[in-house]
Amino acid sequence: MLKGFTTAITLGLLLSACAGGPPPAPPPPPPLDPTGTYDIIVAFEGGELRGVVSIRGSAEAGYTGTVDTDMGGAALAGIRVDGRTLYFSVPEAGVTAQVVFTDDQFTGTMQGDMGVTSLSGRKRPAR
Repeated sequence: MLKGFTTAITLGLLLSACAGGPPPAPPPPPPLDPTGTYDIIVAFEGGELRGVVSIRGSAEAGYTGTVDTDMGGAALAGIRVDGRTLYFSVPEAGVTAQVVFTDDQFTGTMQGDMGVTSLSGRKRPAR
């Protein structure tokens, strides 16, 4: 009889522990750190343009960056992060960009006088 009583108590405690509600939500991803060098592709009607974007700095001090393509190089401006999204402009080219990061890759769009184009990139491994 004692064995049955012990089993019933153990089963009751186990059921009580399981009825505590759903598991806690996973923690949010760490803040985006966009610093690094990225190989990029700007796709537009009839072709694509390849290049390299470099971003330096920190959230506290601010970010700076450059873009270099076969059409030339330019400075990035207005670099800011909101969640997993990075915003920047290339004043020299008259474009603004918005990209969303997934791990070390991003996809998004660039908008300027020539319309909207898609933009994608992949971070180069650290040396």
